[in-house]
Amino acid sequence: MKFVLVIDRKLLFPGLSPQGFLPLETIDLDVVDEHGFFAERDYMERCSHFKQLIPYITLTHGGHVLAYQRQAKHSEQRLGGKWTVGFGGHIEPMDRTEAKGGLLHAAALREFEEETGFTVSSDALVEHGCINSESEDVSSVHVGVFFTVALDGLDLDADGIAAKVTAQAEPYRVQWVERSALDLDEAPSEGQWEDWTRIVIPALS
Repeated sequence: MKFVLVIDRKLLFPGLSPQGFLPLETIDLDVVDEHGFFAERDYMERCSHFKQLIPYITLTHGGHVLAYQRQAKHSEQRLGGKWTVGFGGHIEPMDRTEAKGGLLHAAALREFEEETGFTVSSDALVEHGCINSESEDVSSVHVGVFFTVALDGLDLDADGIAAKVTAQAEPYRVQWVERSALDLDEAPSEGQWEDWTRIVIPALS
């Protein structure tokens, strides 16, 4: 049984639920520290009254963004086979911390290391805002906190970074995409972007 951090959607969005990319100044994440709690994930996947918080982290290098296609048999079946620019996952009880950035940053750093194989400091996480969408079943019960991590200072070049991520996360395929070439309607290899990636592309390009 897995427990994940959730928040009552009425506390996160006191009025109507805003849709799309929400800049930092438009949403109060402090309410999560005050009223967020851990609940059984399987139940919350079917409960639209709450939002599960997900750090959503994009890797950048030299003006490019790392995109990858999820395996068709992904752990979240609703996202299988789709292209994304986001690494991340649920916030779990193990992420409790008093360190800088708190629970959200601790979870983001853990997920980043688990999914990419790289370890970075909390300062490397650049927080841009939140992602909210009710357009699909999977996104309707989650809210993303969008970060970027620049990997320009590594000893590895772009190909080396892609190879390490591929070995760690085992995506179906990966591809660096120029920020200016990111297209809402066209993912690499004529694939399909997942909902959240389409939302953050304007903030990246």
